[in-house]
Amino acid sequence: MKKAICALCIACLSITFAGCNKLTQQSQMTEMEKIQKQLNEMENYQCTATMERYSNKGNNTYETNQYFKSTGEYRLELTAPEAVAGNYTIFDGEKICQFNPRVSSKIIKEVPQNQQRNELFLGQFLKNYMQSEGVSVEAAALDESRCTVLEAVIPGGNQYTATEKLWVDNETLKPVQFVIYDDKGNETYHLSYHTFEYDAVLDENLFKITE
Repeated sequence: MKKAICALCIACLSITFAGCNKLTQQSQMTEMEKIQKQLNEMENYQCTATMERYSNKGNNTYETNQYFKSTGEYRLELTAPEAVAGNYTIFDGEKICQFNPRVSSKIIKEVPQNQQRNELFLGQFLKNYMQSEGVSVEAAALDESRCTVLEAVIPGGNQYTATEKLWVDNETLKPVQFVIYDDKGNETYHLSYHTFEYDAVLDENLFKITE
């Protein structure tokens, strides 16, 4: 009986020490390491964001919903202004389609790949970040919260999408804003995140292209 109690105590102590060791390792991680770990382990995300687009033709602002899976599938919905509300784009892993409730055909299938659209998703940013040489990391104050800023070079030589920066809150580890720059350093896209959920329970129908 004493041996059994002793064995039980040892097992409990082992579990306790293992838990403490894990917590110690997590507490010893730098803010940058925590952010990288969170982003690298992300299976999917859903978010709402204000997207501002800048061009020589003027500036446009949209309210959006984003859904993204680490396997590449995505859905981008426009919810405002009213003139574009209800429009959405889906990539199901093989092909892209666009839906516009204001036109008779509504669904446009076999839409060609578009680098500027693809760059709006954090999955693409992570690929660029991992491949970029001499990427910079810095701390910055944004809206009275301390953030870490990740910077990446966008491959392909597109003059409108040359580099990008992601601001991540050090406490929540969630993205705060995301900016894409042209080859002259001017902003071309600016996303301000309102809500962001890692590893959300996503309906698979979000990524299905209906016939």
